[in-house]
Amino acid sequence: MPPCSKVVNIDSAYEPEPGYYSYIQRRIDSAGGELVLVKAYTEDDIIAACGSATVVLAERAEAPLSARVIDSLPQCIAIMKCSVGMDSVDFAAAARHGIVVCNAAGFCAEEVSDHAVALLLSGARRIHTMDRNIRRGGWFDFSHAGSIRRVRNLTLGLIGFGAIGRAVARKMSGFQMPILVTDPYATPQPGIEFVSLERLLKESDLVSVQVPLNDATRNLLGRAELRAMKPSAILVNTSRGAVIDEGALVCALQERWISGAGLDVMVQEPLPLSSPLRDMDNVVLTPHYAGHSEDSMVSLRDLVAGSVEAMLKGYWPPFPANPEIRTRVPLQPWKLFEETRAAGQVP
Repeated sequence: MPPCSKVVNIDSAYEPEPGYYSYIQRRIDSAGGELVLVKAYTEDDIIAACGSATVVLAERAEAPLSARVIDSLPQCIAIMKCSVGMDSVDFAAAARHGIVVCNAAGFCAEEVSDHAVALLLSGARRIHTMDRNIRRGGWFDFSHAGSIRRVRNLTLGLIGFGAIGRAVARKMSGFQMPILVTDPYATPQPGIEFVSLERLLKESDLVSVQVPLNDATRNLLGRAELRAMKPSAILVNTSRGAVIDEGALVCALQERWISGAGLDVMVQEPLPLSSPLRDMDNVVLTPHYAGHSEDSMVSLRDLVAGSVEAMLKGYWPPFPANPEIRTRVPLQPWKLFEETRAAGQVP
């Protein structure tokens, strides 16, 4: 590694928790590095800020880490998304330059699954509809009074069965409801029925989406898929807004192809003031905040700090997304870093 490695955080708009950056700085200091906090939101800004960076940290999901940006990082050994999603990174460009791309996988799986369950139950029990009606001066005169069913008698459909999907299944299994899953990469589990997307949409009363955004999942749910759902179905999305065709979703909610939705993510964030979603009584909206809690921010801090310290000291991070590449500098296995750190022997 260089005598003093520069770690540039390009999204330093706020401190997620008190002492967050000072803790990361201490870990970087132990590796002979320097933490630089900047606000760089465009390609040109990122190139200007990161020209001498050894590691680039990005907190925003949409941070534009394009081929043009990556081609302008001559000293970079790694790009770390301080989140789970990595759809804004050009992996082909990173591979050409031997740059490791990693993330903070799993740091908020409990929080996001909690949030998904909350949105599912709010939709199933019409909590938001009742609340809004009462605030407008009503009482027992809301439009969905007759469409509430016992949650245990509903079918849950999970699109994506990674850490978050599995956590949603674990938490919702307490209702003893049938659970359907569609995920080509997941391992079958007892009590979970793996089915096609078509069957899941046709049979599920509650549908929760938790998949990464990539070429295969962009607009995964469009007009045809939303049309295939039950008119009484509730759709929840805690993954990325672009997984659902937002125009088709607006139409589905307005014309009651489906009963309602719970959305923590949108195609454009913040959601434009002109968006019809803001005015719909059958939609619950939250501001891409599902992963946030005091606990998840501590987990994120520890994962980011540990990953960066490891890389600066010549080790792989714990969650590389492109472990098959030929790295710009030689890296030893993460397991060795854990072992030597536990023994107090990390150089």
